[in-house]
Amino acid sequence: MDGLKLYILFIGDITMPSKAHMTPGKDEGIPVNFPAYCYLIDHPKGKVLVDCGMHNGGPAHVREEDIVTNRLAEIGVQPDDIKYVVLTHLHIDHAAYMTSFPNATFVVRKEELRSAWWPETCERGYVYDDYKDARYFRYIQPKDDEVYDLFYDGSVLLIDTKGHTRGHQSVVLDLKELGKTVLVGDAAAFRENMEEKILPGYCSDSWAGMQTLERLKVMEEEGYFLIFGHDIPQWKELKLSPEFYE
Repeated sequence: MDGLKLYILFIGDITMPSKAHMTPGKDEGIPVNFPAYCYLIDHPKGKVLVDCGMHNGGPAHVREEDIVTNRLAEIGVQPDDIKYVVLTHLHIDHAAYMTSFPNATFVVRKEELRSAWWPETCERGYVYDDYKDARYFRYIQPKDDEVYDLFYDGSVLLIDTKGHTRGHQSVVLDLKELGKTVLVGDAAAFRENMEEKILPGYCSDSWAGMQTLERLKVMEEEGYFLIFGHDIPQWKELKLSPEFYE
């Protein structure tokens, strides 16, 4: 689509003592360090932020310049410039700064909101204090299996990629030069999750998670460019803001 741009915002890195946290059953005890991102979609009808970053501490290393609002400021964007905030899911490294965007409309799957506010005992990764003050923000809640057309022009589609969480969604963009592009999120945090059919770390629904991995693989085979949520080799290949894709 003419005029559509994608900025990849580097918002810190995460160190784990065992890679198996991300690839269950493989590479147990091998330390790993991987990137984390948010994304800015600059659409002619408004700016869209995908995910809200993470706080510094524990396994997460977030410098001052890595805070999502500071990454946006680097490219001349202020919180009130954001029309929509799309959350792939509300885990600790994706939803930390929701309250920095009180005037945006948040687009989150209904099941994901349920998980975030009332997680089952087996559902880990949510930090209630990060978003407790966002309870009465404005939300659009796509249905579980809905393909949600954000601007009703086919340029930004939100697709159901549940498995990692009950309400995980990915973003499909129609960029003029790069072509069909998928912001995968943590549906496949690493490429090897998809390639080797390894469930993506914590998984609230293993069967759905495997179906998602298989669907993502078919999308890539059909020519879609996949941007994985935390892939290490891809980290060196992506153009990070202030550069952009179009």
